[in-house]
Amino acid sequence: MNILIATDGSEFSDNALDFVLRFPFPPDSNMTVLTVVKEIPMSPAELASLDKAQSQALHAANQRLREEAEETVTREGSRLRADGWPGETLVRSGKPVDEILKAAREMDADLIVVGTHGTTMTTRFLLGSVSGRVLAQAPCSVLIVKKKSGDDSAADIEPGTNAPYSIMLAYDISDASQAALDQCASLPLEENSEICVISVMPMITAYRQDVRQHINDIWLQKKKIMKAELEKAVKSLQWATPNLKTQLREAKNVSEDILLAAEEAGSDLIMVGAKDKGSIERFLLGSITQRMARYATCSVWAVRKKNGKV
Repeated sequence: MNILIATDGSEFSDNALDFVLRFPFPPDSNMTVLTVVKEIPMSPAELASLDKAQSQALHAANQRLREEAEETVTREGSRLRADGWPGETLVRSGKPVDEILKAAREMDADLIVVGTHGTTMTTRFLLGSVSGRVLAQAPCSVLIVKKKSGDDSAADIEPGTNAPYSIMLAYDISDASQAALDQCASLPLEENSEICVISVMPMITAYRQDVRQHINDIWLQKKKIMKAELEKAVKSLQWATPNLKTQLREAKNVSEDILLAAEEAGSDLIMVGAKDKGSIERFLLGSITQRMARYATCSVWAVRKKNGKV
């Protein structure tokens, strides 16, 4: 598994690396840390107006930014290597989103890991511009790491070991959710890890009595089918952990109900399939996946099929 970890040296990026070091990724995964230098913006006209001393000062300032970026990836690469991963590093210059996506394509990444801001309603709504745009435009899966509300810091664990995780897996029988299920089933989870497979059926409103009666019969059949599908999903996860359960819920807003269920369960991670319809839709933060990534109080792994594979 090729994993690209985007960092800017902030506490949010540190949280993302902490997550990576504790999470049970496949042991043959390749980890690469990337940071992007945002040089001081200057237009051609502004550059032309600088005298020699000002040009030297600008060069020195940009050089210092580059050195700080090198220090950041060196530090984080060392943490990865201490944990047994290759810990390769990259420093690029330019716009962060563009360079992250470019690097992901060049290394044929299976997963991009990014940290984002806190979990208050304001910061959840903003969902850092970098995280949101990477999620919308990435050619592969994206893991957005958030520190759970009330978690001061992750408990120390021995290098080379992982922690148990509580995972909420959103499932609706679609190809996208099947990809998320397959990805979850492939993880070498630690003992005491838990997986809850949840399906939320969107409620349908009908006003006429005769229409309601027909819908009720169909609805009961849909519930029966969904219960059977959830049981099948659980069977495919049995080798990963014995701690499995399902939830079948009904709600007017699917994403809100999944988020509520994750909060009630104290989940560490929500895994959900990314249903991409095209380049235009990727820019619109309106899908269930995008809304969950925006408002979740825990980390969110949006699983996206790449070249027909998870």
